[in-house]
Amino acid sequence: MQIMKLAKVFKNIWWNLTASSTINDLPDALIYVSKTGNIKNFNKKARDMFNLGNNDELNIDNFITDGMKQLEISLKNKKPVLSTAFVLGRQFYIEMNCSEKMFGYCVSIRDLTKLTNEIMNDEKTQLFNNEKNAMLVKLEGDIKSPLTSISGFAKGLLDGLGGELSEKQAKYIKIIKTNADESYYFMEKLLEFSKAESSIYEPHYQNFDIIEALKSVTKEFEKVFTEKQLGFDINYDSLEKRNVYCDINAVKTSYRNILETSLNMTETGFIYVKLSHPNEDTSFIQISLRDTGIGVAEEEMKYLCEPYAQLGKGKKNLLRALNLGTSSILIKRTNGMIDIKSEVKNGTKFEIIFPIEKDQNE
Repeated sequence: MQIMKLAKVFKNIWWNLTASSTINDLPDALIYVSKTGNIKNFNKKARDMFNLGNNDELNIDNFITDGMKQLEISLKNKKPVLSTAFVLGRQFYIEMNCSEKMFGYCVSIRDLTKLTNEIMNDEKTQLFNNEKNAMLVKLEGDIKSPLTSISGFAKGLLDGLGGELSEKQAKYIKIIKTNADESYYFMEKLLEFSKAESSIYEPHYQNFDIIEALKSVTKEFEKVFTEKQLGFDINYDSLEKRNVYCDINAVKTSYRNILETSLNMTETGFIYVKLSHPNEDTSFIQISLRDTGIGVAEEEMKYLCEPYAQLGKGKKNLLRALNLGTSSILIKRTNGMIDIKSEVKNGTKFEIIFPIEKDQNE
């Protein structure tokens, strides 16, 4: 009997000393339980979380699933454990962290409801995005065909297939064709991004010549290089492997979008591309592209590859974000990496790294 009284005294001394250190202001619930799991004391957060009353004779098992068992696991492993609690018909997830104090245990409990809801909401949002993007990809033909028709008929009218046009008529038809072509290009970039982001994207891994692949993409922009009188050079002197195994679509699309972005930001000077193996590791390939363009402001870099963050910043920024967003997603899908460094008036440097060897587990 004397020992029990002494234990109670020690427990009260410990609790009061702790309480004096603003125990009620702690963000987590704190409960002191006996060796048998009976609740001996608790802070304000615990009272509110579990609807505890000062006169209640409760055991931790009364409101936490396998409370004592979870407590012992936390003590044994010296780390928090996940469990469920139930109060007034409501069940929720908690994190328990336990330590031995005097003649009982101190149990710190955190309500994970908010975190759980955030995770579930993120999963729902991701699922919605995947379904939305998949729908857009499946409707690609229906979206682009009308624009193709408008542009095609407008060109036919300008070529005289419908008879001679007046100057005013030709002017309006040119405007129609220009707008149709711009809309087609925008939808093409939006659908390209949607496909890369969707769950239906299928990588196309194969062996191919990386140099020829990049040269074929570069050739698509010969007219732009000529019109802007920009210098261009591609260096692969240090490359040991030109025949690589990778997702050819990811490589070509990423490079195409980055090169197009670089061309849009560069009016004078040159664009320089270098292929190498990072740190001489021939299982990876690094594509570095550097330009002498206008560069990107520091405050814009954070959302450079995120179209959703560029919706209110003009069509030019949105198109750039769609291009770079698609590239970023495709590179990550191949377990690659992308790094972008830029400085206003001093150009931009894009660095892409792809793994280029077949996985032996495939």
